[in-house]
Amino acid sequence: MAKILLVSTSFESISLVTASEKNRTGVKIPPNSHYPLGIAFLHSSLESKGHTVKSLFLNSYGYDDCFKLVIETVQSFKPDIVGFQMLTSNRVSSYHLMEYIHKNHPDIKIAIGGIHATIMYRQLLKKFPYAIAILGEGEITFAELAEKWFQPNTDLNEIDGIAFYMGDSLVTTKTRKLIENLDDLPFPKHDIFFEDGKRTSVCLLTTRGCPFACSFCCLDVISRKKVRKRSIANIIAEIEWLISKYPRITDIWIHDDTFFIDNERVIEFCDEVIKRKLKVSFTCSGRMKPLSERMIKKLEQANFKKVLLGLESGDEGILKTSHKMITQTDVINAFTLFSKSKISILAFLIVGLPGENIKTILETARLIKRVQKIKYVYYNDVSVLAIYPGTEIYEIAKKNGMIDDSYWLTDKPNPIFTVEHSEKKLLYFKRILLNHISLDRFFTPAGFIAQFFMMPYIIRYLAANKNIVKVVMSRKLKEILPAKVFNLIKKISYSFA
Repeated sequence: MAKILLVSTSFESISLVTASEKNRTGVKIPPNSHYPLGIAFLHSSLESKGHTVKSLFLNSYGYDDCFKLVIETVQSFKPDIVGFQMLTSNRVSSYHLMEYIHKNHPDIKIAIGGIHATIMYRQLLKKFPYAIAILGEGEITFAELAEKWFQPNTDLNEIDGIAFYMGDSLVTTKTRKLIENLDDLPFPKHDIFFEDGKRTSVCLLTTRGCPFACSFCCLDVISRKKVRKRSIANIIAEIEWLISKYPRITDIWIHDDTFFIDNERVIEFCDEVIKRKLKVSFTCSGRMKPLSERMIKKLEQANFKKVLLGLESGDEGILKTSHKMITQTDVINAFTLFSKSKISILAFLIVGLPGENIKTILETARLIKRVQKIKYVYYNDVSVLAIYPGTEIYEIAKKNGMIDDSYWLTDKPNPIFTVEHSEKKLLYFKRILLNHISLDRFFTPAGFIAQFFMMPYIIRYLAANKNIVKVVMSRKLKEILPAKVFNLIKKISYSFA
């Protein structure tokens, strides 16, 4: 059996997706944030086959700290295989570590997987011909590869779902079938994210896949537009196991791409949570439809505290060209259904989709204000459209000469879509939109004017959510005060808490 080190390396230091006119480098992911269940599933699957596995989750680490920790672990753990979870945002730190490990530890075999590696494997293997790419879901594929890689006279062509160089020729084996019965997989190795003894939130997947094909999303490359579901009994068993192992858990984040696609299944899940009196809160994401009043009531009874809904734009034309398969009417209906619930909701927004202009920005603001009157939704930020390989947006950018495949081998940050507008113009659009919908901006001259007629709804929201006042004031102080002064005030306030 092999010793395997799994690594999810540091994200790039510049995040243009979250950039603003005041902060052009964007916001980095915080420690104790959501963790990559892909690595957790791989870890437990490989362990179940008898391999010795160690995982490093370093997305929030700085580049130098990440590099140092991986190298130290390679030297102490002495793995036979190092597997990199390669996402577009951590590809650069992965490249540098792959080169270092291959140069200084040539006997260690290197595997790459994840969404970026699956899409760009031809390019990656040409640059790193000593690596093997695991394409799509990796639990079964990686286990087979780890077993056969060290066997004499092994024919790697017999392993479905991989790509590698044999001499000067790139070999891509037969496509691996999707894992149909997700209950066959062992529970993901959550332990690796709880080692600091502080984490109180846990991540959970109850399904895999999405049947839709939004223009900005690349997930269908792996899921092939097919949704597969774990049984409710299997999900509940994982939750109860987690609660018993980590009693400090207070929150569970369900990271399904389409949790609400089957309302009756969601209701069945909620019934089990209620029946077993599970003392945790839930957050999930979902689509604007299908939604039923009965399901939303069950969500509330099961202690769902927040629901994140995909909207992206309030303009009907952009919704159509982005293939969102929803309308303004669907959005209004969703907010109306949730208006009778205590569950907090958020509708994700993206600035800069094809066709965006000041008119569509103001149309999005108009729709958000309309639904905020139905059920107020708190905004402090929105995203700018990022380009990812494997998306329709990427193909548009390539067609217009903005980018080509060679970009992904550079050290440049994940780019935003500037085919129609400059970065400066996109950040201007973002500022205008936030002036109209963000509670934080309400306390600025431009925001106050733009949201003046929203004042009754804002006051009502603040009266019911007094903790938000502290959050907003903290953000405003952080903007205007020097960092040392702000941190001192924060420290003093904690001492009186």
